[in-house]
Amino acid sequence: MSATLSPLHKKHALKPLVYALILASWAGQTQAQSVGSAPPSSRQDESQEDTDRATRLDTITVVRETRDEAGKTDVFQKDVSNVYAGKEEIELYKGSSVGDLFKGLNGVYAGDSRNSGALDPNIRGIQGEGRIPLTIDGTEQATSVWLGPAGVANRNYVDPNMISSILVEKGVSATSGASGIGGSVQIRTLQVEDIVKPGETFGIELKAETATNSTKPNERSFGVFGKDYRDIPGAVWDKSGTNGVILPESISPERMPKEGNGGKNFNFEDHSYRLAIATKQENFDLLAAYSYRSRGNYYSGKKGSEKYEQDSWQEDAKNDQRPGFSSPSISYIAKYFRPGEEVLNTSSELETTLLKGTLRLPHDQAIDMSYMRSNHTFGESVPWNVVWAVHALDGQGEKKILQNENPYSKVKQDTWNLNYSWNPEGNRFINLKAGAWITQSDSARHQNGDVIYGTQGDGWNGRDNAWDNYTDCHILGRDMPMCANVPTTPPDKESNADGRFNIVPRALQITDHRRTGLNLSNEMTLHSTLDLSLQADFTREKLKQHDASENLTQLTELSWGVNHMGPRSGTRQQWNFGFNFDWRPIDWLQVNAGARYSDYWSYDDKLAEMRSQQHKDWAIQPALKGYNYQIQRLMTDQEVTAYNEQIIQELTPRYEKYKRNWEFLNSIDPSYVDGPLKSPEEYMAFRLDAGKIDGYRYIDESVFVPSGQTHTGFTANNPFTNGEIDASEKVTDAQGQTGSVDKYITSTNNRKPVYQDETEITNKWEEPKKQKDHAWVPHIGLTAFVTDDIRIYARYNEFVRFPSLFESSMAMAGSSKSSTGVAVSPEHAYNWEIGYAHNLSGYFPSLDYADIRINYFNNRIKDYIDRDWDFNIVQFAEKKMSGIELQARVDSGKYFANFGGTYRLKQQLCDHDYAQTFNPIPGAPGSRNVPGCVDGGFPRTFARTSLQPQYSLNLDVGARLLEKKLLLGARAVYHSAAKNKDEGAFGSMGWAYNRANYWNPILVFDAYASYQVQKNLNVDVAISNLTNQYYLDPMARTSIPAPGRTVRVGMTARF
Repeated sequence: MSATLSPLHKKHALKPLVYALILASWAGQTQAQSVGSAPPSSRQDESQEDTDRATRLDTITVVRETRDEAGKTDVFQKDVSNVYAGKEEIELYKGSSVGDLFKGLNGVYAGDSRNSGALDPNIRGIQGEGRIPLTIDGTEQATSVWLGPAGVANRNYVDPNMISSILVEKGVSATSGASGIGGSVQIRTLQVEDIVKPGETFGIELKAETATNSTKPNERSFGVFGKDYRDIPGAVWDKSGTNGVILPESISPERMPKEGNGGKNFNFEDHSYRLAIATKQENFDLLAAYSYRSRGNYYSGKKGSEKYEQDSWQEDAKNDQRPGFSSPSISYIAKYFRPGEEVLNTSSELETTLLKGTLRLPHDQAIDMSYMRSNHTFGESVPWNVVWAVHALDGQGEKKILQNENPYSKVKQDTWNLNYSWNPEGNRFINLKAGAWITQSDSARHQNGDVIYGTQGDGWNGRDNAWDNYTDCHILGRDMPMCANVPTTPPDKESNADGRFNIVPRALQITDHRRTGLNLSNEMTLHSTLDLSLQADFTREKLKQHDASENLTQLTELSWGVNHMGPRSGTRQQWNFGFNFDWRPIDWLQVNAGARYSDYWSYDDKLAEMRSQQHKDWAIQPALKGYNYQIQRLMTDQEVTAYNEQIIQELTPRYEKYKRNWEFLNSIDPSYVDGPLKSPEEYMAFRLDAGKIDGYRYIDESVFVPSGQTHTGFTANNPFTNGEIDASEKVTDAQGQTGSVDKYITSTNNRKPVYQDETEITNKWEEPKKQKDHAWVPHIGLTAFVTDDIRIYARYNEFVRFPSLFESSMAMAGSSKSSTGVAVSPEHAYNWEIGYAHNLSGYFPSLDYADIRINYFNNRIKDYIDRDWDFNIVQFAEKKMSGIELQARVDSGKYFANFGGTYRLKQQLCDHDYAQTFNPIPGAPGSRNVPGCVDGGFPRTFARTSLQPQYSLNLDVGARLLEKKLLLGARAVYHSAAKNKDEGAFGSMGWAYNRANYWNPILVFDAYASYQVQKNLNVDVAISNLTNQYYLDPMARTSIPAPGRTVRVGMTARF
């Protein structure tokens, strides 16, 4: 992939949007004038379709639900907590960022939604690659990206313009095609039925939109890569030794953010369109769609910004520079990202092509094929740069500072999908589905921690010293002592034959990630009361990552991690087999039971490559065995006696000499020895008391505390915690004195590491081994149909998640590059869910729908994989989650409302051994009393940044008016403030590298209106963040405020 990323806004500007509007208007008028041949409009069409499909038998009316109606009904009928969004809802509430897709799905969150251009699902506090698989038409494309010291993030790149529906299951499902330890997100792209109207064989849909609250990014520095920095007037090499290049102001990436106007004006910096063509024939279906969206940087809101202007912001920012000395507080962002101003690095350009086809074969067989390509270019902030920039504001009062516009990240994705189904009529043993898919993701990001604009040299050999001195003194006019000796004429340039003076993207990371999958399932009816479903799937992924700063010796504080924490390259393979029995022994009871078998292996290709080349940074290093703690122990009476005797013996010659000198001086001048000199007896007593502490004699000792590559068993093996040594022990009447005294004087600050002897490493270039594992897990569910409208269910299931490639490849803290990865065991989940669902429409005959559902969950994950304080990938004892979820809806046909609520009872990471590592000598100075179970997670773990709000509420209401030609809707989304009572227990340990960004209570309103102008033309107006709130999204990995008020206007033409 090229290191030079294409800038936004240089194509597809206003002209395509104008063409789209003209075409739509022409199409609508033409269709309207075609008497008798025009198909009805979309909403009238749905009404007419429902009427046509209704068959009246006496007083019984049977109406088939549409696909989205069925999806919303399943929310209340499935025995797994789930939420659903259909095409209309997705397109009317689209929002500004990809993460807004989850905004209306209660209890579902997007981690780092404003800074990634992707989705990182968080459900019930569970987050990360493989924990909640996100599938697009059954394919997976998740990839882990490295954020430098901020850690690893999971990303699923999605085009909202191509989505037909989203189904989220909030727990393990035995029937889903792809389920994870925390649930699943299943996205379907546009379907033929979305474009072709019922009863028709051909359809075209054109959708065009534009929105306010957007401005063109600063791209002036993006074209310098590949140029000799000396050919750019005013550019100089950074003398700090980072191999960075400082660009002149005219093309500098730094500038002041622009001020917004509250989302009032349209400037077409945010515009999009989609064209879809489809046909539905007797034996085949075809669909082709193309979408494009370009959005500049957005402006933040204003209202409520004072909540993010706490006095502690500068203190926190400074302390983040000194890990170990900061304390938690509400993240300060409103004086860096000022209210109502442009938020840099939030622009996006997304282009997608989708092709689909279905071939219906004889004997009830069908083949589905699809191909999708997406090109995504987006701005991305560097997490630690925000902290540093806030720190730079210290002492400057209200002064604004320059901000950087970083080069765009770029992702190209290709997806191939082939599915086969066979469901012969009348055959109860065959309902076969098979599929194969491939996803290829290529990305380039400027996020490795090195300087973004630099030269290829390593150390000081990337600069032309004479040229830089001339530029500093006579081009930039800097007042420097050396300038008196620098000639005023330009010097000859050093040769650039090897390109060492060319500007290169030193922060560039390039990723090549390919996934291949197969799936097979069959459903059969063994008896009128017993069904059996079988499922199997296979996935293989190949990850190759490269970094512009690999293997350099001159590294910055942050790019040090390139050689110690990344990049990754490896291969991973997993297959699963499962079965489920659906048994209905009596008419009011349903039993689902089955099991799942999983088998996997992974291999660290990068480590194997470097070992084969015997690269010094990749050799097996002596393992850390533990620490020797230096303490002082109170001498016993016998030891004191022996010590005194030894001292007296050693001091006797000196005492005798001192006594003779003293007697001589006394004979000369008695007044002299009576003053400054001690008597011989006083001298001896003084020497005998030397080294005592508070009058007691202690002896130095070294105590070895095992603390190797894993913390498991730390408490049992630590002499200070297993009962061998009681650091708080007192001794009474010791050393001939009365009273009690401490037996030990301890401190955790005086310790020395103990490493494995190098002679124990037989082959430091040992080839890494495959990591392998397998597991069986059961599941069972009971459903009681209390009445036709009331259902109670209980589910228990287990699930295993094997380490991802990032977790099973090279250890994060390069000092422990062992032959196998650190995360060697699978995560094992034990999940309970109890639910109650009630169809209330019988109480309200005028309503089409009236449902309520409430459920309680209690989940536990053993051997939870995360990183520790030292950036190693480790496994914690367990993660615990529990909570209550509520869903309700009413729909009269004219008016409708939906409500969702999630209340978090518990979300903790537990490991008493790990917590004890922060307190190796209880009560000693330097120890930190960290609880064995903490809310969120331990310091520097990713679990602590995935802590959900205590409760979240969603309410949306709407009306269908003017014979359903006018659709009005509004929603409110509320999240409680970020609270973590346990953070104060270890606040003094510091928050740098993975800061948990705190947010205040969030209440955001969105609204829309959609009007059917003609039979084939709809016009939509939507407003997101109606009250222009300034807020930080829950669980944001980077401190970036959300977009302010945004007005979106669009049209949809169908013909």
